Amino acid sequence: MATLLELGQIRDALVEMIFDGLETAGEDPATQQILADQLADLENQIANKVDAIVGVLAAKQAEINYLTERREHFDRLVKSRQNAVNRFKDYLKSSLEQQGVSSMAGKEAKLRLVKNGGKAPVWIDDTIDPRKFPSDCVIESYSCSVSTEFIREHLAGSGTNDLIVDGQLLAKVQERGTHLRIN
Repeated sequence: MATLLELGQIRDALVEMIFDGLETAGEDPATQQILADQLADLENQIANKVDAIVGVLAAKQAEINYLTERREHFDRLVKSRQNAVNRFKDYLKSSLEQQGVSSMAGKEAKLRLVKNGGKAPVWIDDTIDPRKFPSDCVIESYSCSVSTEFIREHLAGSGTNDLIVDGQLLAKVQERGTHLRIN
């Protein structure tokens, strides 16, 4: 079976033959009718091919939508169950703290309260301006970025698509890309 691209190329060649036939006045009307019938059949094949392609895309998109919906369902289940486990762990921790014990042992398992590792947390009063801290305590950072919006407006105002400074091309407005729309 011919691909959509091949059918389009065949249609272009057939249309070219029909135009060539129309330009030569001595062309047989029966030949013209045969070419027109072939073109109509080819257009029908192309329409069927496009419909089939769009049908496949719609089916695949429906499958993706279904799987996404299922994933979201399972994500909600996981989150709900993880929250329940976390609340139960918090309850166990609170129970050990209230009893004033650091561990409880079962026949095979043990619960223990242990201090977190790593660096000790530091509380900082966020109502105080960081510049009021000693300079050794403050990290200053500088950030630099190019404004594409300013360049776009500047180039639109100047009537050119290229930003050239000292003979060097710094930026240029590019052509917009394309996307496929299926109706």
